[in-house]
Amino acid sequence: MIHLAFGDTIPCHTVRLVSVAELLRQYFRIAFLMGKPQDLPGGSTQMRVGLALAATTYLLALIGTESAARIIIHIVLDLGCTALVFQLGLSLIGHPGRFEQAFGGLCGASAFVNLVAIPVYHGRGRGFDPAATAEAPDAGIVAFGEFVLLVWSLSLLAHVLRHTFDLRLAVSILAAFAYVITLVTLLSVLLPPGAAAISDPDDGVSSHEVEESQML
Repeated sequence: MIHLAFGDTIPCHTVRLVSVAELLRQYFRIAFLMGKPQDLPGGSTQMRVGLALAATTYLLALIGTESAARIIIHIVLDLGCTALVFQLGLSLIGHPGRFEQAFGGLCGASAFVNLVAIPVYHGRGRGFDPAATAEAPDAGIVAFGEFVLLVWSLSLLAHVLRHTFDLRLAVSILAAFAYVITLVTLLSVLLPPGAAAISDPDDGVSSHEVEESQML
């Protein structure tokens, strides 16, 4: 129990719920480019919350699009590469202490992108067969949704890069685009489409870490 000055008490689980709710509010602000990673509390707890949210929503967005093993590997590679790039980059510029706020903030904010991606990805359905999807009556809506997710993810990544590395807006946009292209290429090499796969490995990357979120 936590004791207040007035003699009242608040259950610890209530305090934890309030803390998580505040984190979600800050992640939401970052997702819509209103907040900065520096607004988040420091420490590994915040980063673990953001990472858990990103991984869970990432899984929900991709589940059913390909085998479970490929999805898990996809998520681990995506988030792992992003964490590595942020950590190396911050070490090079002499600000390693920003890592937990930056990576945790990106992950937590990307969770909102992933949630929006769920109906879009599953709306494609039909095993992600491009021909079948193109013939679907809602193909135009799905394509527009994917475009919005791509732009949102790139904007989110550029926003986080800009405030984390003190970059100019144009430089952060170029860096985000270059990172996404590199990540998609890497995932395509490490997880090439096979006969058993039911989706293209590039799907999902562009909106999660592109998603970023990740992540872009």
